[in-house]
Amino acid sequence: MPAIITHHLFGEDAAKRLPDSLSFDGEELLAFLLGNQGPDPYYFCFTSTPAAIQACHRLAAEMHGAHEAQGLLAARDAVGYLPAIDQGIGRAFALGLLAHYLLDSEAHAFILAQENAICDAGVGLENAHDEVHALIESELDTWMLWSTRHQTIAEAPADGNLAHTDRIARIGGTILSQVAQQVYGIRLSPERYAGCLRDYELVLRAIDPTGNPAGRMITGAERLGSRFSRLDALSHAAEPTEDCPAANLDCHPWRDPLTDEEQTTSFPDIFYDSLELWPAMAAAFTRGNPEEFEALVRRGYDGAPL
Repeated sequence: MPAIITHHLFGEDAAKRLPDSLSFDGEELLAFLLGNQGPDPYYFCFTSTPAAIQACHRLAAEMHGAHEAQGLLAARDAVGYLPAIDQGIGRAFALGLLAHYLLDSEAHAFILAQENAICDAGVGLENAHDEVHALIESELDTWMLWSTRHQTIAEAPADGNLAHTDRIARIGGTILSQVAQQVYGIRLSPERYAGCLRDYELVLRAIDPTGNPAGRMITGAERLGSRFSRLDALSHAAEPTEDCPAANLDCHPWRDPLTDEEQTTSFPDIFYDSLELWPAMAAAFTRGNPEEFEALVRRGYDGAPL
């Protein structure tokens, strides 16, 4: 799945492609862009009780791994149970969750193909799949930010992509806790989402840019128990870059590990093709017809055909 910056850039473009009946601005746009980070903030929970941390990590993994359509439709339906004054924010947040799913599902096979190729190359990375995956995503983040905005994380820090108000965090947490209970059988306090956002921000501020003193201390400690550091792989370089091997800009052939289909698409191809799919999917999601919507849910978050 793409990482935080690439998701944010996708969300900015997706928001512009919504029909007028679904468009929003101000706090609703902020809610959409936060929802567009999907369940990823739950992966970064570390300042709570062991049981709550485990539940957060489990929700992030299960939302990415099963019952994709049911989870998204449950988020949509949860908006209807919010107070009327909060439903605009809730609708925007739920649509953001859908945008996260769409880019994940379309891009994951591309990233997984590179990950497998690197880890199977016999260069000592056989047991570093998670770290290689994160490094590919980080490289794409850095390049996408430079190529689309001509910025580095020095001008646009990654934690800024989690911008929100207390109200947005409360509504988003309410929606996601309902999804957790209804679809995945996980009991999670709505307030925990705000804590996960704080934890995610803390991690990003500590590890970015790559090689900063605080980041070196943290990743050095991580390496005491492993040859590799996932947090180091997640960090973003602050230098501008015109080249990005991970983006496959020369359209070299690659094989989808989930379908065994050979492709030559680049990451920009996948990014913009996903945006073309977005308006129809958003409209079907909003109408709430399960059969219509499920027909558009072609892959899991991990890119596996459904």
